[in-house]
Amino acid sequence: MRADDIVVIGVGETPVGRLPGQGATQLQARAALSAIADAGLALHDVDGVVNQDPYAVPEAMFALTLTEYLGLSPSFVQTVDVGGSVTTMAMLQTAAWAVRDERCRFCLVVSGENMATSRAPGAKGHMNHSRQGGDPFKEPWGVQGAVIPYALVARRYCHETGLDADRFGHVAIRMREHALRGPNRQTRRPLTLDEYLASPMISDPLRHLDCSLVSDGAAAFVVTRRDRIAGRDLRPVTFLGLDMHATHCSIAQQPDLQALSLPRVARRFEERVGRGIADFDLHLVHDAFTFSLLIQLEQMGLSEPGRGIELFESGAVAPEGARPVNPHGGLLSQAHFGGALHGVEAVRQVRGDAAGRQVPGARSALWCGNGGILSVFGITAFTSETA
Repeated sequence: MRADDIVVIGVGETPVGRLPGQGATQLQARAALSAIADAGLALHDVDGVVNQDPYAVPEAMFALTLTEYLGLSPSFVQTVDVGGSVTTMAMLQTAAWAVRDERCRFCLVVSGENMATSRAPGAKGHMNHSRQGGDPFKEPWGVQGAVIPYALVARRYCHETGLDADRFGHVAIRMREHALRGPNRQTRRPLTLDEYLASPMISDPLRHLDCSLVSDGAAAFVVTRRDRIAGRDLRPVTFLGLDMHATHCSIAQQPDLQALSLPRVARRFEERVGRGIADFDLHLVHDAFTFSLLIQLEQMGLSEPGRGIELFESGAVAPEGARPVNPHGGLLSQAHFGGALHGVEAVRQVRGDAAGRQVPGARSALWCGNGGILSVFGITAFTSETA
């Protein structure tokens, strides 16, 4: 098969924010139906399902739960969890293999849950009731959740680059500006640097506004082979496949920043697709925290170490800028329930239907993600071009 034979023909998403009364099953089903309609298919056309299990209220065999709820009887079904937005990338790759090898014709990929409204009254942050690895080596010393271990990495990043952590605020401000251009967002008003600096310190050097949102919501894709849609009036977007690499799980086992896996993933991706990271029209980058967005841009080679912040201070990351990044506002300002919306935004940008935030002339979009505590990195891309 040619490299451009795997395509995304539909995407869908739910509203985001707080959606009381809807659990992970209902949210994923809602996004799935939206993506299926966008693909011009009927529900019974779907014969493959790949999804992610929820974290806040864990449930085993979740792909079977979703297929039963939708009334499907697919020939291929799987639940995937790698971490962060790499999970959605891995689900797309799994779907690509399934349709390539004719295990199914039209494969649904869906992620999402009720992270916000599943919390107990008065609780803060992401209430993750599943274990994440290495906990006996962290929790006795107060290293819990995501913010504290990420703060340790942020402090090291500042030490190595000499960057003043207060400058992280420019990342938060730009992502808020981008989110306000779109219709489906959790945030509702602009953000100023004074507001950022006044936000409470959660774990030094990370303030409240350095941290991504906690959201209810779901997103979905429909994946197939190009020859399956011959003669249909669709706008297929080519999926360029996934490159990924993992180094650790627990922060207690994290290597030095220079030994993280993203640089090798970036080089392998470039070699495979025959195209440089910088050659894509826009970049969707997993932004669980302000500083982690900077690390990824720098380690992909889009900026010198410690200078990624200049892209945000200058406005180069705007949709009309020289280096568009996260036109939808990302996890920091649109919504966060795993990172799948980065992929939805990539597809919409390449199709040219990201009204209000469209990158002019966009024909290709690169998506970089991570999972865990910078534990696993993945890179994939979408393009409207064919070989």
